[in-house]
Amino acid sequence: MEILCEIFIGLWYSTLAASAVALLVMAIQALFRHRISARIRHTLWLIVLVRLLLPVFPDSPVSLFHMLHFGADIKKAVSLIIPLTEKENNPSAERSRNSQEKEYVQNDYSMIRPEKDAIPDVQLPAGMEDSAHFSHPWGLKIIAAVWLAGTVALLTYLFVYMLKMRKRFKMLTLVTDPRILSVVDDCRRKFGIKRSVPVYTGSYARSPYISGLFRPWIYFPEGIDKELSIQQLTHVFSHELAHHKRKDVAWNLLGSFVLAVHWINPVVWMSIKRMKADRELACDACVLEVFGEAEAVPYGMTIIGFLKHFSSRRRQPNLLYFDGSTNTNQLVRRIEMIKSFRAGSYKLSAAAVLGVVLLSAATLTNAAAPATDGVEQAPATATATVQTEDRMLFNSSSRSYDNLEKAAKVADFKFKAPSALPEGYKFHGIALRSKTKDEAKLTKAEVIYVLRVGEKHYGSFRLLIDSSGTSLDEAYTEFEQREKKTAVRETEIRKEPMTLYGMEAYKVIVTTKVNTKQHEGWRYFWLDGGVLYQFDGGDLSDQEQLAIIASMKYPDQEMYKTQVNLDLLNVGIYDTGDLRRTAELIGFTPKFSQQAAGQFKMSGASMVQKLYFGYPDNAEDKKSKLLNIGYARTDEQGNRQGFSFMQIKNGTMYEDMKKNGNAAFYRIDGKKHTAPVSPMVLGGREVLRTAKYKIDGELSRPDEIDFVSYYWKEGDVCFQVVFKGEGLPQEEIVIDLMNEKVADLNNV
Repeated sequence: MEILCEIFIGLWYSTLAASAVALLVMAIQALFRHRISARIRHTLWLIVLVRLLLPVFPDSPVSLFHMLHFGADIKKAVSLIIPLTEKENNPSAERSRNSQEKEYVQNDYSMIRPEKDAIPDVQLPAGMEDSAHFSHPWGLKIIAAVWLAGTVALLTYLFVYMLKMRKRFKMLTLVTDPRILSVVDDCRRKFGIKRSVPVYTGSYARSPYISGLFRPWIYFPEGIDKELSIQQLTHVFSHELAHHKRKDVAWNLLGSFVLAVHWINPVVWMSIKRMKADRELACDACVLEVFGEAEAVPYGMTIIGFLKHFSSRRRQPNLLYFDGSTNTNQLVRRIEMIKSFRAGSYKLSAAAVLGVVLLSAATLTNAAAPATDGVEQAPATATATVQTEDRMLFNSSSRSYDNLEKAAKVADFKFKAPSALPEGYKFHGIALRSKTKDEAKLTKAEVIYVLRVGEKHYGSFRLLIDSSGTSLDEAYTEFEQREKKTAVRETEIRKEPMTLYGMEAYKVIVTTKVNTKQHEGWRYFWLDGGVLYQFDGGDLSDQEQLAIIASMKYPDQEMYKTQVNLDLLNVGIYDTGDLRRTAELIGFTPKFSQQAAGQFKMSGASMVQKLYFGYPDNAEDKKSKLLNIGYARTDEQGNRQGFSFMQIKNGTMYEDMKKNGNAAFYRIDGKKHTAPVSPMVLGGREVLRTAKYKIDGELSRPDEIDFVSYYWKEGDVCFQVVFKGEGLPQEEIVIDLMNEKVADLNNV
């Protein structure tokens, strides 16, 4: 039942979001009623259908749901539908819930503690006994059960209906009348349909329709051809073939499925009804686009004639009848559209396509930074509201960043970067460093751009920048020595002095020989404004490298927007600005104590991906971000000891570990390995502790040091402390970190 509730919660968010999109589409159609074509009207409904069909959408800063505040925790929306009678009839449960939420600061309906009997011989904290069995409210469970029953009933009805139609199909007779087949073939050629579409006849329905998702066929009522002229037959078959050309059978079937799943939402019923009505208008427009304006009046008369003599009032969920709806308003709309049709109106204009694309970008995405409650959240505009200078947390002579803007801000010199990249290439990351470890100023930079599709890497190029006063000859000599020292094949290096876009430069040609074959690569070295640039183009052609160099300029806001890589595996945190940005990206305000257990000082921090914390559920989950903090001390013997403290949005991780009895880790070969976990109580709160495990499980050597991890949950955040080896007061450290409050990001 709990799983069903979670599924329903997700569906409820999806259907609320789709309702907002549907209402927007209705508003657009009403506002531009006489200015948008029938085809565009139907296309707008397809956006709503896609929103209802897919469970996950990408985040975008242009999403409509920024304005509507969608993206807040779905539990808030669901709480609105929980009947008040439960609170009234069970006041003790309500008091228990409020007490629990205040004490443990959470936004999940499920318990963050085990039931009373889960840990024998352990005294639970005061107040826990009353709320030990609290889960999803019964009101929500009842609604979820009703929804599931309705969905199963509707899907069953659709399945039975399809079986019934298949049985009826076997009773139909294939039409062989040359007169009808000639009309069908002529219409098929006009619509550019190469595949033959057979026609079947029977007497169970009085209106033609097209059916068949992969092998389309047309139903034509028996004997009706004797009452129709060739022109009227042409209208009928053209309408059905237009449905096939427009893939309406598939969209209609998807609409029926969506209605079965989202039946609980009245806006969806209204949307599907309007989509079907607009589909008929679009199909009529498609027919008239082929035959021209002159055929509009006869085509309309054919429709009226069918409604008068042949129409059946029985409607089926996945059939597209020629006469469409018997609703008077819909008939009037069809006739008005046909009467006012103008040649070319069915074609999509550039403005119409642009409008649909922009609407899709706004409605088929989610808010980029949804707000959640529970653990205190970082303000969305933290970087804009804090006017003070970022304070240094960890000074380092070497720093890496996932965005060009921050690197340009903290570097001790101004540098240029390419503003135009070859197709498919994207910014990967930038590293800053000092000329020497003892020097404070960051005078060097290395920028990397990659060509990547999914998880596969297909190429890269890099830009080395040096403001420390290195000359062209010094840079070339250093490069030549390094290349010859590391070369594994016969290598020849030569330089060609040149003027590169008005700048003093060297073109360096590197020739490697393998047996009788030679491979040439190019490097460019140039001076610009006293700064030395080295360009390593990888496998790019000479022309592509020169085009990139020609686009070099000092970064502006447009470049800052595009030269960001939010998928970088490990991003260092060096100052308070980095920490505020990390809080925004991980979705909550973290704990960030400078000391732990009074003995360990914070030695470094970074924003990393989930594989540092545990084994990800999928590729998207792998990119989930978390905060990783290192603590260390030096003991009396001079040995350095330390541990890692990680914080991540929980999802269901903690509950899954507790239920499965193990924690999953990411092995060096990308596979999963696990370690048993057992619950315990520390400081009056539940903690999961692993047995000893090796960092890479079975791949680790027997003599490798053991690890132990502790987990606990606060609100919707899961915490992990990882200890390496023995000798540390583990429980004391965990209790101290549990008692730590979230950080004040403006006063770290």
